[in-house]
Amino acid sequence: MKRTVNVVLAAALMALALTVAGCGEKKEAGAPAEKKAEAPKGVDMKDGKWEITTTMEMQGMPAGMMKPHTFTACLSQKDKIPQDANQKDCSMKDVKVEGNTVSWEVVCKDSSGKGRITYAGSTYDGTMDMTMKEGGREMTAKMTMKGKHLGPCEEKK
Repeated sequence: MKRTVNVVLAAALMALALTVAGCGEKKEAGAPAEKKAEAPKGVDMKDGKWEITTTMEMQGMPAGMMKPHTFTACLSQKDKIPQDANQKDCSMKDVKVEGNTVSWEVVCKDSSGKGRITYAGSTYDGTMDMTMKEGGREMTAKMTMKGKHLGPCEEKK
């Protein structure tokens, strides 16, 4: 039982880490700088502080066993996916924006996943499918994300 609890806790922490892994979009080297007046409108989202609630379902776990987790993050047209500055073992790749939907892949030491968020002004809905390795076994999990804009971000001192 204790091992199961540890596996569930490790999976929950990995799911949270994957959700908030840093992923800012990278400009291609040599790409011309965009002129502000000509820049496209971008994703229909409000810049600022967002409240994000994640719910996870894991293979082999009873539904509702893992409680929702809520945290805040500053999001903008430049940084559309919640970030955690402490996340070091994961890398983001294949970040795409199509209309109001942002999708990405994340690769970590013992896990990987694909995420997708669709913005609607001051809210968003999204999902992330993950695969994790624990004790030689592969486990899958699905995370549901809901975000709502709270207001401006606090200035860093």
